[in-house]
Amino acid sequence: MNSSVAFRWSIAGVLLLTVGWKLAIQMDDQSYRTKDIVKFFEHNHFSVVVTDELVNNTPIIRATTASCDLQIARLNPDGSNRDLVRYLASGTDRSFVVFHGTVYTRQPVLRTLSNYFWSRLLRELGLIEYISPAINVAANSSCDAERLPWDEIQRVP
Repeated sequence: MNSSVAFRWSIAGVLLLTVGWKLAIQMDDQSYRTKDIVKFFEHNHFSVVVTDELVNNTPIIRATTASCDLQIARLNPDGSNRDLVRYLASGTDRSFVVFHGTVYTRQPVLRTLSNYFWSRLLRELGLIEYISPAINVAANSSCDAERLPWDEIQRVP
């Protein structure tokens, strides 16, 4: 009977620790991601507008130069807003995904999801300040957007 009481107390302790941990962690503020994306395009001489248009609660960023017209949006790490890619790509010539400074034709969901969980753990432990975004870029044919210095969009931890 003593082991049963000890087991119950240990379960109660674990529950308190897990609930306390969830209450102590900060909510994932994604506004810094949009600001970093805007800064990146402004640094690369684009005129940038964050539209009021939301697709799946994700703001659409428009970046333009004389020869380039881009529509950019953050992607969810789990790929749940893939329809956003189709929405952005309609009316443009091509679409691609940028993650960790690398250009992909489609979102590498396994990489973005595993990076999200690992980065979130590190952030909750106070070791890093941000979680790297995956972004979708829709571009017109006269733009060579794949050659932008995408690795600069990452902030060094």
